[in-house]
Amino acid sequence: MDILDNNFGGDQVIPIKIETLLEGQVVEQNRVEYKEGWNPRDTIHTICAFANDFDNVNGGYIVIGVAADEGIPVLPPKGVEKERVDSIQQEIFQYCNMIDPRYIPTIEVVNYPDDDAYLIYLKCSAGDAGPYQAPVDVYSKKQSDKKTDRIMKYWIRPGSLTTQAKPNELAELYEKFNAVPYDDRINRMATIDIIRRGYLEDFLRDSNSTLMNELNSRTLEELLLSLEVANETDTDLAIRNIGILMFSERPDKLIPGAQINLVKFNAEEAEASKDFIEKTFTGPIWIQVRDALAYIESTVIEEKVVKIKNQAEVERYHNYPYNALEEALVNAVFHKSYRDGEPVEIRIYVDSIQIINYPGPDKWINMDKFIAGKAKARKYRNRRIGEFFKEIDLSEKQGTGISTILSELKKNGSPLPEFETDEDRTYLITTIKIRDGFEKKSRMSESMSESMSESMSELEKTRMKVILKYLSNSASINSVIASELLSVQMKTASRLLNKAEKIGMLISEGKTKDKTYALK
Repeated sequence: MDILDNNFGGDQVIPIKIETLLEGQVVEQNRVEYKEGWNPRDTIHTICAFANDFDNVNGGYIVIGVAADEGIPVLPPKGVEKERVDSIQQEIFQYCNMIDPRYIPTIEVVNYPDDDAYLIYLKCSAGDAGPYQAPVDVYSKKQSDKKTDRIMKYWIRPGSLTTQAKPNELAELYEKFNAVPYDDRINRMATIDIIRRGYLEDFLRDSNSTLMNELNSRTLEELLLSLEVANETDTDLAIRNIGILMFSERPDKLIPGAQINLVKFNAEEAEASKDFIEKTFTGPIWIQVRDALAYIESTVIEEKVVKIKNQAEVERYHNYPYNALEEALVNAVFHKSYRDGEPVEIRIYVDSIQIINYPGPDKWINMDKFIAGKAKARKYRNRRIGEFFKEIDLSEKQGTGISTILSELKKNGSPLPEFETDEDRTYLITTIKIRDGFEKKSRMSESMSESMSESMSELEKTRMKVILKYLSNSASINSVIASELLSVQMKTASRLLNKAEKIGMLISEGKTKDKTYALK
């Protein structure tokens, strides 16, 4: 796929590759309109509808030159005649001047699947000056033999079809533009100095963006504008909150609460005990999610392998399925209110994990349907976060988070999750319970934790946690196994096991060569 030079969206490049769009993996099909040929009236109505962004999903995309069958692109595409490419772009620009307030999408011409096929590719981001309206007919009397209707109408896409807004929908549209989502607002305290280009480039690599080809030739300012996380002003760039959240070192400095707080209780008494570990994850929110999940995966998640009698297969399951925890945490970070200063919380108990975000589900959502994974959101609190998370596979399709959690827990044989909120929906607590077969013996006791803290170095404590994790699934361990687990020499493993026995963490059996250790 090649991008041609004639681009009516200024110098901006559409970040999502046309191949990715056509695959339907990153952008939902109801946010894409395929048009086999150039139809000015329908196209302008759809551009206007995407700009109005009735469902608050940050607009959508139009591809001219691709036929569709029930919303699915018919491939390979026929494309647009080469001789018509320039004139169609000129006409799009001309007809977009009829949209009030004026709105121009980003326009590219791409070759796909080869150099002989031309597609006109439009990105129609949510506008911030609407509501937008366009005439019913865009043709002039000279262009049409029929009577033309030049009455201006507000166009929306409540689903996958473009339609005129009804009176109640128009009222909702006005209300929406009076309250732009917080993640898409300009942050007057931010300057370009807070943006770290390294984070931005890492994100572009992870999302396989077309902008990867532009890294050496584009400035940071140009990349931020292409990603629509900043606005141009007469003097400098105005950074949007989404730019701070995705690409700054400490978003919590400008957006209080933009962090993840984790507390891991090592004793059954939990909050009543002094035996706990606290961690705070900062940085870009997508990296916060990955770091928190990596910590949980390395220190909490355990696997059991059970041999089934008279069968060659073995049964594998985890105390907590990673995918369910990932979905719950992503949901919390995606749906929390960044206007409020409350961080996302993770509370790890000996028999459950709680993930808390503020506020909870909107009041119009039926909680019975929500718990069953059947509630569909009409509006999204943070449309840009959802869009960016989806590009790096941190988020699935709209409205599938709870159903994914339920599916992963069922697959693992885990209990159903619990969802708790109050009457005013000021919070949501998602509780994932430990699977049967792991129980509390697999948790480090308070006395063990104290013994380690007083008698072991940080390196020894880290290594000892690996051994304790192994012993939670095995009856005993010896120096040979410990050295393999820790990737150290056998004498180093022996010294650590002996020290653990001396401070009362382990008991031993047998003589030097055949000595084995078990939990006390």
